[in-house]
This record gives sequence, C-alpha cells and structure tokens, in this order.
Amino acid sequence: MTGLRVEGLAKSFGQTRVLDGLDLTVTDGITAVLGPSGCGKTTLLRLVAGFLDPDGGTIAIGGRVVAGACRSVPARARKVGYVPQEGALFPHLDVSANIGFGLPRAERRGARVTEMLDLVELPAVVAHRYPHELSGGQQQRVALARALAPAPTLVLLDEPFSSLDAGLREDTGRAVARALRASGATALLVTHDQGEALSLADQVAVMSRGRFLQVSSPADIYLRPASPDVAGFVGHATLLAGSAAGQQASSDLGDVPLLDPHDGPVLLAIRPEQVTVAPSGGVRAEVLDVSYFGHDATVRARIEGSDAVVIARVPAGGVPDPGSTVCLRVSGAVLAFPQGDGR
Repeated sequence: MTGLRVEGLAKSFGQTRVLDGLDLTVTDGITAVLGPSGCGKTTLLRLVAGFLDPDGGTIAIGGRVVAGACRSVPARARKVGYVPQEGALFPHLDVSANIGFGLPRAERRGARVTEMLDLVELPAVVAHRYPHELSGGQQQRVALARALAPAPTLVLLDEPFSSLDAGLREDTGRAVARALRASGATALLVTHDQGEALSLADQVAVMSRGRFLQVSSPADIYLRPASPDVAGFVGHATLLAGSAAGQQASSDLGDVPLLDPHDGPVLLAIRPEQVTVAPSGGVRAEVLDVSYFGHDATVRARIEGSDAVVIARVPAGGVPDPGSTVCLRVSGAVLAFPQGDGR
C-alpha cells in the first residue's frame, strides 16, 4: 500500500505561491524532501499532517484521501506521527509518559513504552527521566518513539536533527533511520542537509521554489541529476560552459570526456572530487579561498584568463594557500546538459 500520495498540491499565503502543483508518491522506507530554506518543505509537511489545508490538489495517506476533493480529515484522525525540529517533549512528563501519551489503553502503555525504547536504542533506565535530564540526541529519539508508539501509517520528521552538533547529528540520524526501518513505518523527512538526505533516505525529492526538480534514489540524484540546478545544489558541482563533439567537450578546463555523447553548446557539471589540483600539468588557476574540514578541504580557484571559478576537493595533506597559482585538470567523464536547459 502507498504510504503517501500527493497530487497537484498547491498552497499560497496571500500573494505568495509557496507550493506549485506538487506530485509525490511515497511507497515505503524513508523519503527525504531536500531543499534550501524557504522552498516550501515545511509547508508540505504541515499540509500532510493536517495542520494546514491546501488551496488545490489532493493528499492520500494509506490509500485514503485526507485532503482535497472537498474533503479534509482532521490531523488527529490521519494516523500520522509527527517529529518537530526540537522534539517538543512535554517538560512536566517523564520519558515513559511522553512516549505513552498518545496510546489509548493505559494498561498497555508499559509494554509499548519498553518496546519503543528498545526500538530507538535507548536503555530502559531513561524511562523515568525528564526531558531536561536527556541529551539532545536522546530527546529526539524519545520524540520518535512517541510518534511511533501508536503505530502510525506515516511518520513526518521536520528537520529533526538541525539543533544537534555534527557528531551527535550523524549518530542520531542513523539510529532514527534504523528505528524507522525496523518499525516498518513509511517516513517523510524534511531537511536542508544534503549529506543527511543522501545517507538516510531511500528516495530523495529535491525541491526549489515550491516545485520538485527531481525525485529519485540518492545515487541517481547525485550521479544523474536531472538538471543543472540539481547538479549545482546537490554536491556543489561547478557548472561550466563547453562545446561538445561526441564523447568530448572543450572548455576553460581544457578537453574533458563526457558521460553521454552531445554535439554543440553544453553546460558541464563537474563535481569537486573530479578536479585534480597540482603544481603543474593542467590549466593554470589562482586559488581564491580554502575551506578546511580536517579529512579534506575544498578549494575555489579562478581559471587564468577567464571569469570561471572551479571548486575542487583535495586531501588534507595537499591544501594550497589562498593567492597561490595551481594547475587544474578533470579526472573522469563528466555530465553535460544541452546549453540553455534548466537554468
């Protein structure tokens, strides 16, 4: 059964069109809605949850239409679990009471709470602690346990890890993904974090200005982006004009091999990991700035005699200095779009 189906969904606030005819099908597993702030992600989630009503289109959960077609099912009757950004646990209730809050039979709560704690990989000892006695990651796991306890058809997660530090964010994200898959729940995760979407989700929907640019597997989104906009947003590809002839294109970075044959003007999507930075043996460029991450670094360099700026990813031990001159060359075949498409 399809967990969620959205068709032609539209929503405006005043004169501002926030969602513009969205279509999305979520069958099982985790689907991540990925996009920048203000693109409409949270509005979509609130419409699915029943906190807002759409201006047009339909929403079906578990095969049942809950919004649109002259129908609006209240949020409490949609069998949807909701995990907000900050967890929103009840501060005056302990963990056990928070998880069991939405369960109808008090006599069944103890066993279900224990089951949920085990599912989200928390020890039973935390059951009688209060939210302020938990770490941020533990609070988010409790919030997920509370959402899963009533066995919802669909779980909605609104940037649930945004307030956590990097290490805790990754560990919590993996634990939440394991819990969701173990429970068999269908989940819709809203995030602006590309790594989070690509690593946790089974399907990624890239959103921009109220529309989906591409809905596909994480691998397809990264390796086969549907447009230059997707390529530039997911993975920060350098978009460079070129002229193609079959499996090769000439550009400011020299001749580069193409994944697919093209002829005529193209826009090349060159991933940072495809650009090699060396003292010699390539196109000369000036290093503009460096972002150091410990395990590696990204380098922005402007090609000599051109306005083109290229992003490269280099090992931590080979980081050039800003202002220095380096040589760039492309390693491996790159994706190309016919010039004028998508941007």
